[in-house]
Amino acid sequence: MIVIPTWITNCLFLAGFVFTAYQHWRLNPENPVTNVQFIVMVGSILMILMVTLFNRTNPWLSLAFFLIAAGSLFLAIRRHRQLPPSKAWQ
Repeated sequence: MIVIPTWITNCLFLAGFVFTAYQHWRLNPENPVTNVQFIVMVGSILMILMVTLFNRTNPWLSLAFFLIAAGSLFLAIRRHRQLPPSKAWQ
């Protein structure tokens, strides 16, 4: 059985939150609450809370939380790479 420490999973969720918040800031949507990036940011904060509360009860949950965190960070990095450039090249 593999037990992933809570701090590793929380760091991955926090990094995903930072990437997604930067995307949200760069895209500057008309309605910022109904945006995919905002939903992912709120979900990351809620997952950090869930990992902190429920990671101690079941060791298999630590592995599931880690896989969810790694997947969400991967998707945040992928969406970050698809952002339009900040300024035109001269």
